[in-house]
Amino acid sequence: MRNFVVLLLVAAPALAEEPQVHRDIGYAEPKNERQTLDVYAPKEGINHPVVFWIHGGGWQRGDKTEVQGKPQAFVDRAFVFVSTNYRFVPNVTIKVMAGDIAKSIRWVHDHAQEYGGGPKTILVKGHSAGAQLAALVSTDDRYLRAEKLSLSIIKGCVPVDGDTYDVPMQSATVEQRRKDIYKWKFGDEASQNDLSPAHARCQ
Repeated sequence: MRNFVVLLLVAAPALAEEPQVHRDIGYAEPKNERQTLDVYAPKEGINHPVVFWIHGGGWQRGDKTEVQGKPQAFVDRAFVFVSTNYRFVPNVTIKVMAGDIAKSIRWVHDHAQEYGGGPKTILVKGHSAGAQLAALVSTDDRYLRAEKLSLSIIKGCVPVDGDTYDVPMQSATVEQRRKDIYKWKFGDEASQNDLSPAHARCQ
């Protein structure tokens, strides 16, 4: 079983320095708005752990800029904070979205040191739909393997306020309207199962 770290942000004093901000960096070619990321970095130091943030929005809305005070909170405690965009349904499937996340992580792994980060200390976090994507890419190795990476580079996963870790089970407990929404976004039961972190498979 893989080990994950637990973060206690209250344990470190705040430094209250403005982070260095690098916006709209493309992680795929050709560059487009939905496949870009922002990096918030401490002004000094090397090999800082990296927090990789995935926004929510029901897999069909949201933006990497919706981070509130998170970048400052993490940079104050000597983390590099990365917030990523990804494409939405109905333009792409959730499986393709997870591929976008893996590509973005690949970029972070390759370029973290340029911003003072450590490529072997990546923590993946996400909210709502971003929580499902965070959990999926952190447990199902197919996505990172497609980018020639191992799950071993992910040192922790913190999915926040998600409810689709077992999509077929979740679908079975909700009213018909939400069941229909899950089917539209995740596909049939086989596809729902395939996109459920609780049913992740690893080689």
